[in-house]
Amino acid sequence: MKIAITKSTLRIPPTYFVTAHAERLKDRHDFHVFTLVAQIEDASVTVPITDFVPAPGLGFRRRELVMPAFMRSMAVAVNRFGPDIIHQHFATWSEPAVKASTVSGAPLITTMHGSDLVSLANPADTMMARWHHRNVLAAAAHSSRLLVVSNYMAGRAADLELDTGKIHVHYQGVDTDYFVPTRHHSDEMPVVLFVGSLNMQKGIRDLLDASLAVWRKARHRLVVIGDGPLRDAVAEHAASHPHIDFVGRQDRAGVRSWMQQAQILVAPSQEAGGAREAAGLVLLEAQACGTPVLAYRSGGIPEMMEDGVTGLLAPEADFRQLQDGLQQLLQLGSAEYLAMRRDARKFVVDRRSLAGSVRELDGHYQDLAAQTPPPRRR
Repeated sequence: MKIAITKSTLRIPPTYFVTAHAERLKDRHDFHVFTLVAQIEDASVTVPITDFVPAPGLGFRRRELVMPAFMRSMAVAVNRFGPDIIHQHFATWSEPAVKASTVSGAPLITTMHGSDLVSLANPADTMMARWHHRNVLAAAAHSSRLLVVSNYMAGRAADLELDTGKIHVHYQGVDTDYFVPTRHHSDEMPVVLFVGSLNMQKGIRDLLDASLAVWRKARHRLVVIGDGPLRDAVAEHAASHPHIDFVGRQDRAGVRSWMQQAQILVAPSQEAGGAREAAGLVLLEAQACGTPVLAYRSGGIPEMMEDGVTGLLAPEADFRQLQDGLQQLLQLGSAEYLAMRRDARKFVVDRRSLAGSVRELDGHYQDLAAQTPPPRRR
């Protein structure tokens, strides 16, 4: 089959999920990615990618500003590709995919990752908010299937009165051949790791405070990877407290290396502005490396781990419980910790691997193709 993958913008790293399944299925299907603005900085990505906003020298953010002017060109190019299926990521900015599907007759699948449903839940009180509402509702109406990345997101979609008959949970999965454990040295200073955007929703302030609260009782090194609006606050903490290392952005290999070294990964994501974590792939990546996790019970996060087995969950935004969980994990005995490492890896391999996710997605493609007349070729 010819499958067009569509998305408004694409940066790799970090957005590997857009191409990861296609890379695994490219011997079975002919994939092409269409996006308005792309920035691909990883040579391992081999699936063809076409973007439509010119002048890459202007920079990614400036090119985003003129995306509306190139949506028609993208829709025309998708039709010229002659897809049997169009697979849109995020229901926002879905107009080119919806138009291409309408003209060609190729069925549309839309994967909803979270921010699209948050946009629909928020009031349509600005021009941009109304635009997002129109796009999300159009994608939901026109799509033959709506794939959501967790049961939590399926519930949100149902609450927003989207067609539950179309909704299927499709966990994205992580590459367990890439994210693998290495030998763990128990005699080294334990590393507590944070990977993510430095903003209120990701909860970095709670982790900084928890680290400071337990450091004298459970010595550790806190390593913070990421960037965002709270960057200066993190940098100030790092400058004031020698056990905190702020290493900024890292490429995929750098993130994996830190995950393999870490004793614990902490993801204190919480509600902010009506949004919660839809899933949390960083939790799966860490566990695939054999690293136990600590997180708030928020959004889709509980579906990405086993509480008490592969790590610990604290009630959402309960700083005291986060602090206690951090101290508990840092003070685990050797046998308990090694068992948690093994269980973390096993959970991802058995239940949240990219290999399993690829099989499920291919099943959706095959089912949809069998139920749909051949699209009109142009």
